[in-house]
Amino acid sequence: MLSPNALRVLDSLGVFQKVRANSYEFDRFIFKNVEGETTDVYYFGSKEQYGYPALRVERKLLLDTLTAMVTERGVEIAYSQGFTRVISESSTDQSVTFELDDGTVRTSSLLVGADGIHSEVRKYIFPDCAPIYSGFTAINCTVPRSALRIPKDYELPATVLGPPGAFLLVPQKPGGTELLIGSQMRMQERTRQGWTALRTNKQGLLDTLNNTKDQWPDIVQSALEAAPVENMGIWPFYTIPALPHWASEASLVVLLGDAAHAVPPTAGQGVNQAFEDAATLAALLVKLSRETTLNKALRWWQSYRQARVDKVLELTRQMNAKRLPASEKAKLPKNMIWSDEGATRGDGRQLAWLYTPDLLQVVDAWISGDK
Repeated sequence: MLSPNALRVLDSLGVFQKVRANSYEFDRFIFKNVEGETTDVYYFGSKEQYGYPALRVERKLLLDTLTAMVTERGVEIAYSQGFTRVISESSTDQSVTFELDDGTVRTSSLLVGADGIHSEVRKYIFPDCAPIYSGFTAINCTVPRSALRIPKDYELPATVLGPPGAFLLVPQKPGGTELLIGSQMRMQERTRQGWTALRTNKQGLLDTLNNTKDQWPDIVQSALEAAPVENMGIWPFYTIPALPHWASEASLVVLLGDAAHAVPPTAGQGVNQAFEDAATLAALLVKLSRETTLNKALRWWQSYRQARVDKVLELTRQMNAKRLPASEKAKLPKNMIWSDEGATRGDGRQLAWLYTPDLLQVVDAWISGDK
């Protein structure tokens, strides 16, 4: 899901219009109770209020589009080469030398680790930093929309809140012809081998979702009845501790995205924050000078980005709480659970802090003030 903050970045690069026609476009994410009543509305986008709608786009389509545009600009992309280690870096020579898993040694002016929550590049800066399991795992599946019994005027995408927790019904593909369905639940952590075993036991995953089938309304029951067992999947939610810095001592190895600040998917901001990271870092790198050094720029960059990520993480925690089983939510203070109460219905623009900043202008303003 791409929200206005990321789409503004992609639009500046000419990507937004390229993927828009092949995406599912929407504004609102609806919260429903088991009676089918709307209890909350969360704006994931709004052309009127935030400049852009929200898009649900196939990851492969987005990556293929970005790859083609990068290739057109003559940027080399090397596949089947994994990062192994940093050999050395020198602030004097402004170079970092690193090794790939085929034994190739490369030297560059900068090494950016955008290699996810299990980042190998991060181990160079923080050898002991390991991802932390949140306690939640999503079980999901894709189903054809035509197979669901959708009541008249039932707005999608929607999260149905019931005694077992929350069940997602999220249209995708142009026209919303397919839905991602599923639920997040508490699970014990497993080893990588254990997660793989769980992921491959597709019938077991479907059986787990069906354990609470009779507690859901008919639309959810129809989704479960239509779920192809071969489409079942999981997503364990991991985070990482807040890092004191996102760059090495010499500032030549830099982390971004989930490698620097893993954001669980509950509020749909993981990929959007990664695009923010990349855009702001790139904008800074092209404007370095004697006055605005790499070290100084990276210190400001992390401070600015961390403040936004912290607010996103708080939003995510509140969304996680909202999706808990009713018995668990009843034990929590109200301020720990995200609630609409008319505040985020678009007209109040309470999500303007997240969706509306022009990140490139923010960078320009800091550069100007720094000088």
